[in-house]
Amino acid sequence: MRRILLGVVCFCSWSLYAQQESLRMVYPFIPLSINPAEAGGKGVASVTGIFRRKPLFQQAGGSTSSQQYFSFDMPIHQEQWGVGFLAYNTDQSYGPLGGGVAANLGLAGLVAKRFVVGKGQGLQLGLNLGLNQYPVLGKSGTSEFGGSIGFGISYQYEKLELGLSRPTQSLRSLEWTNPNPIYARIGYQWVPGQGNLLKMGALMRHQYSETRIDLNAVFWWQEKLGLGIWWQNTGSEFSNEALLGSIEIPFGRNFRVGYAYDFLGKNSVYLSPGTTNTGTSTTQTAVSAYHQIFMRYEIDLGNGKIANFRP
Repeated sequence: MRRILLGVVCFCSWSLYAQQESLRMVYPFIPLSINPAEAGGKGVASVTGIFRRKPLFQQAGGSTSSQQYFSFDMPIHQEQWGVGFLAYNTDQSYGPLGGGVAANLGLAGLVAKRFVVGKGQGLQLGLNLGLNQYPVLGKSGTSEFGGSIGFGISYQYEKLELGLSRPTQSLRSLEWTNPNPIYARIGYQWVPGQGNLLKMGALMRHQYSETRIDLNAVFWWQEKLGLGIWWQNTGSEFSNEALLGSIEIPFGRNFRVGYAYDFLGKNSVYLSPGTTNTGTSTTQTAVSAYHQIFMRYEIDLGNGKIANFRP
């Protein structure tokens, strides 16, 4: 199994600025999409799947979008290393006015090295490599393949987490001044009472000469219910701001389900002339953001970590 996982690491990742917004959008549930150094950091084998759809139900004459994301990671070699991969299929790279969207497929592989730098302190260095398919804007029905490389660093000290990463650098052009973003993250866990936990964090994205900051907080009640709010100024679709509300419910120590909704999202609806009350309008915009369904299953590796609560 280890040979298979290490083989996946040699074939993976995503590239290209135009598709990164939707992929980075799922970092509340898949932090690996921001920083490959997170691979294996929880000490268990973790499998995560996300299904995103908008609108939830088809609107007459309207456009729809559905996306699927999958991640796997685990520690190896006495937790000195972590490996993993991500796979995704997204149709939200762009939407022409005539309707329809161009699809993307991607596979990303990650590897991380962990160092113990002091009591209660850990440092991880991460790398991702890979391949994705992306559309060529302005060329109907065409697509290209491209590879990329990304890297990150993560530091943990008790309840504090810090991260710095550049998860995508196109291998087609190793010009480090290109628009691929740099991310910095900080997270802190506060225990307000027995069995309760408040996880707070911020994410900064620097791109071109612009810097944007996200804020988030998730409150866990008795380790049975997690309620979160995520202000994503870094953008949802096409750099639009997002305000996510999330709920998570664990079933035992192995399985967890969740749901999130973007209260600021909009869905473009295309109407033919004569289909509205006035008979002249061709477009309208309806509030209809992404619904996200999240599932995670974690596997005990015999190191006792499965018994710990992992918010």
